[in-house]
Amino acid sequence: MVSERKQIKQTNKALHRLQAEQTKSVRHIGGQRARLENSSRKMQSLESKAAKLEQHLHGLRNPGGEPLAQFAHGLRPARLIINPKGGTFAAQVGSPERLVAMLRAHGIQAEVYLKTSGRAVRQWVREAIDNEESLVIAVGGDGTIEDVALTLVGSRVTLGIIPAGTMNNLARELGIPLDIEQACALLGTGLTRQIDVGSIRANGKSKHTYFLETAGLGLAIVLPVGQVVKKGRWGKLPSLLRKLFAQKPGPVEIELDNGEKIMVNSQLVTVSNAPLYALNNMIAPEARMDDGLLDVAIYDGMNVVELASHFEKTLKSRRVDNPNVRFYRTRRVHIRSREEIAEVADGLVPVPARDKDQHLGPTILNFEVLPRAINVIVGQGPALNWPVDAVKTTPPMTGKQSTSHSVNAAEKHTNTESQDAGALSPQSI
Repeated sequence: MVSERKQIKQTNKALHRLQAEQTKSVRHIGGQRARLENSSRKMQSLESKAAKLEQHLHGLRNPGGEPLAQFAHGLRPARLIINPKGGTFAAQVGSPERLVAMLRAHGIQAEVYLKTSGRAVRQWVREAIDNEESLVIAVGGDGTIEDVALTLVGSRVTLGIIPAGTMNNLARELGIPLDIEQACALLGTGLTRQIDVGSIRANGKSKHTYFLETAGLGLAIVLPVGQVVKKGRWGKLPSLLRKLFAQKPGPVEIELDNGEKIMVNSQLVTVSNAPLYALNNMIAPEARMDDGLLDVAIYDGMNVVELASHFEKTLKSRRVDNPNVRFYRTRRVHIRSREEIAEVADGLVPVPARDKDQHLGPTILNFEVLPRAINVIVGQGPALNWPVDAVKTTPPMTGKQSTSHSVNAAEKHTNTESQDAGALSPQSI
């Protein structure tokens, strides 16, 4: 009896001590949150003023919609990397010269580089980093944007985006208008955020592969069919379907950064830094690109038909609740499959594979998030915990956006093409 009373007393004392420490922690965190909210309100006020000043300055430089050449001083220099084959570039702008003129109207002096390959793009971005340039603007679809963005990881150079692709997932997620005139206006504000990047290390290799949207185990099996259909490459469809239906779920072990281990029977595990992937598929609805976390989705025991049905339902940014799809949030995740399963990162690009002389064996993938890895000019993006509220024009998560008269605006700027020709580099010839 005495020992029981002593044990109760000691336990009660320990509980009271923990409760006191918890109360102290709540007060401390509450104070920090109050200071953060106060700083956020000040930042929002500054951003609102900056957006209004950009609009005012745009009006002064372009009375009646006609740019005045004598007000060319004070323009911000930028390296402009254009994919001229982007899905909407020709329709909205028509030529690099017109885009240069549109950017000048919003205070940016652009030097043009026309994309010939991903390797060339990455080389130009590395030059910008080495030269300590302040702004690189990517014009194209998600692939072109990723070529630029992932080369900027860890640098001080700011990324600007002008969406001119087919799906434009990244622009939708970051709140960048799909209308090019409005996207140029956003770039003129210069309002930035820092976004995260995912990193993969495969099968014990030291080399990392970065991704902005989604990577995972088995993506190379499940999603190429959709890409083939989108691009009309029908000749590849039969072989892809045969490969798809030949796959069976197998044992997979997933370990999160808190030490939790999950054993499942699956052929697909996705790791997302952003909510959208591929054809505006909403595969990670709660993922945010500035939260320092990755969203892991485990497709437990689903066969090929069930996976295909699930991904079809996620098209056009539709949120889907499926009891066989479980989500976890983590900074790091280790995935091991006993079977050889194709793994993939953004754009259906395989991650570093085994050496040719290495025997087939388990697939081992290590994922990690790199917080605040890239500076980006963004808007009121739904994939941001901290969007830029001062920007009112935001794109939908799927489909077309109501646009301004971008083509007409571009036509108005054609009389400035001769004065802007000097901004075009030899790479544009």
